[in-house]
Amino acid sequence: MLGEKLLRERPDEVRAGLRRRHAGAEAERDLDRWRALDAERREAATRHDDLARMAAQARRGAHAPGTEEARARARERRAAAEALSALEARLREVALRLPNLPDPRVPEGDGPAANVVLRQWGEPPALDFAPRTHDELAAALGILDLPRATKLAGTRFPLLLGMGARLARALAALMLELHAAHGYVEVAPPHLLRRETLEGTGHLPLHQDDLYAVAQDELYLSPTAEAQLVALHAGETLAEARLPLAYTAATPAFRREAGSAGAATRGLLRQHQFDKVELVRIATPETADAAFETLLADAEAVPRALGLPYRVVALSAGELPFSAQRTCDIEVWMPGQGRYVEVSSVSDCGAFQARRLGLRYRPAAGGRARYPHTLNGSALAIGRTLAALIENGQRAAGTVMLPPALARAVGTAELRPA
Repeated sequence: MLGEKLLRERPDEVRAGLRRRHAGAEAERDLDRWRALDAERREAATRHDDLARMAAQARRGAHAPGTEEARARARERRAAAEALSALEARLREVALRLPNLPDPRVPEGDGPAANVVLRQWGEPPALDFAPRTHDELAAALGILDLPRATKLAGTRFPLLLGMGARLARALAALMLELHAAHGYVEVAPPHLLRRETLEGTGHLPLHQDDLYAVAQDELYLSPTAEAQLVALHAGETLAEARLPLAYTAATPAFRREAGSAGAATRGLLRQHQFDKVELVRIATPETADAAFETLLADAEAVPRALGLPYRVVALSAGELPFSAQRTCDIEVWMPGQGRYVEVSSVSDCGAFQARRLGLRYRPAAGGRARYPHTLNGSALAIGRTLAALIENGQRAAGTVMLPPALARAVGTAELRPA
């Protein structure tokens, strides 16, 4: 959530930020709605405070009001309080729809073509045969059965079998152990979340249509462990000495992905249910840049450990996630797709999520509590990582070679057709 002072006193700066990220005319109208409601709210607050002051003066005065007059004044105060509460609720509703503003370092533009490649690691394999896609290979290996997954749950749900399931489990364990060695605290969180949690992290109300809801219990299936890990300390004021906090979790994620279609969704690339390992850091504003670089390096350590060629891409302003002020993607090379595919997005959300969650910290030097920065990133998405391993490790005969780090975990260096 953007700060009230920013929205009230520097609307031109907010409008310019919304235009940089190509947020659209509706976002600018929401800015105007917020400012109009804020003016009404301030008038209502003044009215409420005046009535409260008059009531206090009457109680202290020598001539207290009669019963009927006192009742009338009480009714007037209640009406003023209700009007103020209603305006505050409407203000929050509008503010929740406004996205974060881009960091000045974010590349200009909209769409993937405006993204900037920052660096590349490893070389795509030089294959002397036409590469196959991971879903074709995995089906032939007997480790992926999408038709039976469709029978169980509908399209775009995974069903890994035998070595496929074992590989997914080994990948999650490898990632968690790697991150634990870098100081992250492992968390096993709930997978069903309250609306307030998802509002606090910026997934609601924007992504309402992409979330799976359990209406009877007023709960949602988690779209990402970012929500659980960032919201762990919602409503708390932490001592600065506790920062930075670093958490990791391996969880399923559930997304409708209603607007997605085509080749980009094939196999394990874009599923309604997928597993991933998430990283979250909570840091002071002054250390947030260092925390961002640390989180990005920790995420990059995974494809390096697996020998997967990848590149790091700075997203343009128009491509930023709703809550992010700065994002870099990690994309791995996939021969069967003939392109790089995102396996991680690393974001600094500034104080945007902390403000929505009521998460603060108390500076060691004293003074008022402040909002920390929240940062998150996948390290990595399990299904896409497995898909990349299959496509990069494929051989002409249909076998797949595994990297040493994974071969040790599953007891074999080569997968053969069933």
